[in-house]
Amino acid sequence: MYRSVKRRQLEIALGVLWLIDGMLQFQPYMFGQQFFAGILGMANMGLPHPLSSADYRIAGLLVTHPAAWNTVFATLQVVIGMGLLYGRTARLALLVSVPWALGVWVIGEGFGGLFMAGTSLLTGAPGAALLYGVLAVLLWPEIPPRVLDGLGQAAWFGVWAGSALLELEPVNHAAGVPGAQITNGGFGQPAWLAWLNRSTGHFIGQGGTAFAVALGAAAVLVGAGVFWPGSRRAAITLGILLALGVGLLGQDLGGIATGQGTDPGTGPLLILFALVLWPAKSSSVQPAANVVPTASRRSYRSDPRPPPVPIGQSVAVTANNQ
Repeated sequence: MYRSVKRRQLEIALGVLWLIDGMLQFQPYMFGQQFFAGILGMANMGLPHPLSSADYRIAGLLVTHPAAWNTVFATLQVVIGMGLLYGRTARLALLVSVPWALGVWVIGEGFGGLFMAGTSLLTGAPGAALLYGVLAVLLWPEIPPRVLDGLGQAAWFGVWAGSALLELEPVNHAAGVPGAQITNGGFGQPAWLAWLNRSTGHFIGQGGTAFAVALGAAAVLVGAGVFWPGSRRAAITLGILLALGVGLLGQDLGGIATGQGTDPGTGPLLILFALVLWPAKSSSVQPAANVVPTASRRSYRSDPRPPPVPIGQSVAVTANNQ
């Protein structure tokens, strides 16, 4: 994968996001039983029975000692972030982050809420934890570039095309639902963000169906556009704009200003994903072949001597009989 941003810079950016997650996990609200009961209770909604049962058992274990468990979880996320910032430990941090991210996605996020009605890009699909795991794989140094590029394109398409399919759910394209989701997301947010939510929600109003169609169509273009070099940059740029939109409006940066947010949402992760896929500019300067250096050029018209003969070749000499 030929990136315009160096892999080490992307590792550092991912490490900063992990550090933010870890620091958010140290908020006072996270040390109480209400946090684990609430977040795992939400994650349990809509899950098939075996998964729901396992999630219920884990919730029962965590609520018995919430402060101790939260300290472990928060510390682990900070350690992953610090490990990514330091070059010599970045590989180990990536390795540790994959199973942890998948575990959080399955247990803490309930597969990103994909089994729950009403989940969409606005609400954080496909889940921030899943994107952490995907980015860790794409930044792994030993994967061959062509394989890495194929994996990145497939994952990008899966995220955006899958999100487009979610807009087909009846609740997601109901007339008043998207506007209400955005408006309600402003509660508890800073004044500027609350105003932005209310204004956008009122603008959409009862046009939820048109909004869902537009969002779904744009997501398809973003996902499919990376497969063609001519449309790749345009598709990724549109993806960045959509990530900014849903990250600010639908998700309100994960609600981190409320004191109960665990991460800044999928917006920053989707933007980082876009930078991973962004192609570097190919050099337009091509090396010239068989060019004789200027200093060694000879004007054979002005020099009566014959041109030099390459070593290993013979030359026929003709004698002029006077």
